[in-house]
Amino acid sequence: MKKIISGVLAFMLCFCFSACKESQKNNDRPGETSVEVKNKLWNFGEITEGEIITHVYYLKNTGDHNLLIRNIESGCGCTTVEYDKVPIPPGKEGKIEIAFNSEGRYGKQYKEISIFANIPEKRIILNFTGNVRK
Repeated sequence: MKKIISGVLAFMLCFCFSACKESQKNNDRPGETSVEVKNKLWNFGEITEGEIITHVYYLKNTGDHNLLIRNIESGCGCTTVEYDKVPIPPGKEGKIEIAFNSEGRYGKQYKEISIFANIPEKRIILNFTGNVRK
């Protein structure tokens, strides 16, 4: 009888430990949300070579979970990106500021910025264009 009770207790402990671990793993994994970006494409127009142009993109969290920006990649070293690395709550807006250094660039420019976040698409692509003249 002791062996049966010990076996049942051991089984229950293992089951509880496994369930607690699975619950914790699910809490560590944030839910997906949705995001709205106005003007994903920005045209900075005509600029003179050597100018540094900045622009701010605004992202609105339109989902039910915090928006977590995991990483942002720019297409080249001529573009830097600044953003607050804090979660954006549902209904709130965050901003991403880019700076494009036109030094050594000439003619039509087309650049992409990839934002990796907890959204169904996994990433958002922002673009900017313009023409650099001497």
